[in-house]
Amino acid sequence: MNVVWSRGEVTVRAVQEVLDDDRPVAYTTVMTTMGRLADKGLLRRVEGQPAHLYSALLSKAQYERTAVKSVVDWLVGQFQEPAVAYLVDRLEDEDEHLLDSLREAIDQRRAADEA
Repeated sequence: MNVVWSRGEVTVRAVQEVLDDDRPVAYTTVMTTMGRLADKGLLRRVEGQPAHLYSALLSKAQYERTAVKSVVDWLVGQFQEPAVAYLVDRLEDEDEHLLDSLREAIDQRRAADEA
């Protein structure tokens, strides 16, 4: 996906060549993966000759938000208390300002509920 996001519209061969710079990867592996990403609605496939063209249907930021939401929703749904406690601990360790922002958001939400 990073190759598609950086280049806009690509062929399977173009992606394979970029990936091959880091480590050998088979053309058929890239083709199968891109086909699956298209089937899942992440890539648009325009069939053509001699090669299909692919482009992203979601921006990187949209994808990141969707992925984080999905993971966090699952974690909170399955392990509510430990998941929330971990997030608070992580914010505290990482950035005190983020923890303050979370505290403010909670206070605002509570004030709105009381109004």
